[in-house]
Amino acid sequence: MTRASSENQPAGRRPGRIRILVVLVVAFVAMAIAITGIATQEPGAEFQDVAGAGDSQRIFGGVRQLEDRLGPDNAPVQIQYFADVQNSTYRDQFLDTIPAVVDSYVRDGGVKLLLRNRSLSRNAQQISFYGVEAAALQNYGWQYAYLMVRNQEEAEQRRLDEKFLETLAEAIPNLDPLIWRDDFEEGQDPDSAMTESLIDQDKLAIQLEIRDAPAFLVTGPNGTEILQDGPDLSQLELAIAEVR
Repeated sequence: MTRASSENQPAGRRPGRIRILVVLVVAFVAMAIAITGIATQEPGAEFQDVAGAGDSQRIFGGVRQLEDRLGPDNAPVQIQYFADVQNSTYRDQFLDTIPAVVDSYVRDGGVKLLLRNRSLSRNAQQISFYGVEAAALQNYGWQYAYLMVRNQEEAEQRRLDEKFLETLAEAIPNLDPLIWRDDFEEGQDPDSAMTESLIDQDKLAIQLEIRDAPAFLVTGPNGTEILQDGPDLSQLELAIAEVR
C-alpha cells in the first residue's frame, strides 16, 4: 500500500492506541490489587526492619568475641549469664544490664561474658537457642542474642520459625547467613555437638540451682557470687567489685 492510499483510510483509533490503553488498564488493576493486599496483611506478616540492628553494632562492635565468649579470655573476672532470649521475662533485665556491662567492664578487658541458654520451659533445645549457637560459631552470638531480645514483640506477633530467625542473622554485618542456616539446621540434629552443648548448659543451670529468672555467676580472684532472680546493674557491679 502506497503512502497516498494509506492517507485515504477512514479516520478512527489506531490499533496501537487500543493496545496501550489495554496495557494501562491491566497495570492499574494489578496495582490496585497489590495495594489492597498490603493494606489487609496481618501486622508483622512481613518482617522488614530488625529493631536494634544499629545498636547491636554499637554495643558489641570492636569487642573480642569467640563463640559464646565476649571479651578477652584472660580477663580477671568471668560472668556467666543465664538467660532465655526468646522469653519476655528476660527482656528488660537483659537490656538494662548487658549493654552497660559491655561498655564499662568488657570493652576494656576487665570482664569476659559467657552466654548460657536457660529455658523457662525446661526445654533445653529452644529454637532460638539454636539461632544463638549458630551465630556464635561465627563469633556473633551476643549480637544475635541482643537482636532476639529486642525483637521479642515481633516474634510474638508472627510465628517464631526459621525464617524469622534467619532474618535476625541477615541483620548482622559480616555474618554469613548461608553458613548460619547450614549450622542452624545441622545443629538441630539430636546427636549434634550443638544439641549436646545446650543440654550441658541446662545441666549447669540445674547444678547451680538457677531459678526461673535471669541470673549471673560472677567469678574472680576473690571468690564467686551467684546473683539470682533478675539482678539489676547495681547488684552486678557490686558483685564484680567483690570478686576482683
